[in-house]
Amino acid sequence: MGRASPELVRVADKAAMAQAAADLLLARIAANSGRIAICLTGGSSPKQLYELLATDAWRERIPWPRVHWFIGDERFVPAGDPLHNMTMARHAFLDACAPAANIHPIPTDTTNPDRSARAYEQELKAFYGADQLDPARPLFDLVLLGIGPDGHIASLFPGFPAVEVRDRWVVGVDKANVAPLVPRVSLTLPALASCRAMLFAVAGADKSPILTRVLAGEELPANRARSNGTTTFLIDAAAWPSAPEAPHALIIMGVSSSGKSTVGEALGRRLGWRFEDGDSFHPPANVAKMSAGHPLTDADRWPWLQAIADEIARCRAKGEPIIIACSALKKAYRKVLVGDREDVRLVYLKGGRELIGDRMGHRSGHFMPTGLLDSQFATLEPPSADEHPITVSVDAPVAAIIDAILQQLQIGQARA
Repeated sequence: MGRASPELVRVADKAAMAQAAADLLLARIAANSGRIAICLTGGSSPKQLYELLATDAWRERIPWPRVHWFIGDERFVPAGDPLHNMTMARHAFLDACAPAANIHPIPTDTTNPDRSARAYEQELKAFYGADQLDPARPLFDLVLLGIGPDGHIASLFPGFPAVEVRDRWVVGVDKANVAPLVPRVSLTLPALASCRAMLFAVAGADKSPILTRVLAGEELPANRARSNGTTTFLIDAAAWPSAPEAPHALIIMGVSSSGKSTVGEALGRRLGWRFEDGDSFHPPANVAKMSAGHPLTDADRWPWLQAIADEIARCRAKGEPIIIACSALKKAYRKVLVGDREDVRLVYLKGGRELIGDRMGHRSGHFMPTGLLDSQFATLEPPSADEHPITVSVDAPVAAIIDAILQQLQIGQARA
């Protein structure tokens, strides 16, 4: 089962965000009668939350002896340095409220970031009581995160090796992608995901551009960080992106059996748009060829793609919105369908070979044999960021897939 789409919660300003984050933190604490683990985030954004927790009204509601406080990443500078993340949290609330034994900073007094990472990983494993993370037993009750201007979270920067690490809980990061340009130590995506709830706090007009990219589904660390439980984005009014104009056409793409027709029909019903299956635009010769187990050549596909493109152009000219399911496996094919028209959007249904192969094996009455699936995956060129795709996992119920698509199209079906 795929992870659920994040919930978007709009708040008025940073003060309201701190209040909402504190409420969620207290809810997570109340849900666990045993030992509690909270993973904090650094930077300036969470400071108002931390200071709120130190006030009498909030301080007395937290069972401090059984709450342990960790940090998602640290700058490799001495404790007490103004750039040190845990130092900020300690000054804001931890030193005044939490038992010293319950505060777990990343050690930065070692010779290099990787040594610090290994030491912190051992501390996390000792706290957890195992060397392997179990999805049924999360490491953290709550993970707090911000989003950097480049889409990084913790100290996992887009395009840097650390974001791809799967066999470690903590890694050293020798080079940062944004200021301050100091080495870092960061929890990895699997360690951050091991939580009952993940909370992003996004505030300020300067965060609106990157948030727009994240909510559009761009392949960024902030899109890859999701809880195994629930994920929530708290977004203040200044950071909330303006909703884009609705497209005139949506192309539901992906390999055979990814669910293009099922999702397209359900999305059409939800939006009140006409749905067409791209297979209906194939000339008879193409259908006969595929039914015989022979893959199509590009020469076979160009007339088919052009027929779909012509239908999209006709609908655009009439102002009639349309959804079309079409495999559109290559970028060259999508160039025919989309061109430079910003009001024609791709919806990429993403799934692995094993899952989709199993689905195809249970289908009947379709002209695509299971044996051609490997050729489809070999041909597939996943849409790149410059194509501005809406990417959703097929490993979820149809209703959840539709919600995820609408969220990215309309910047979320958020609650205020």
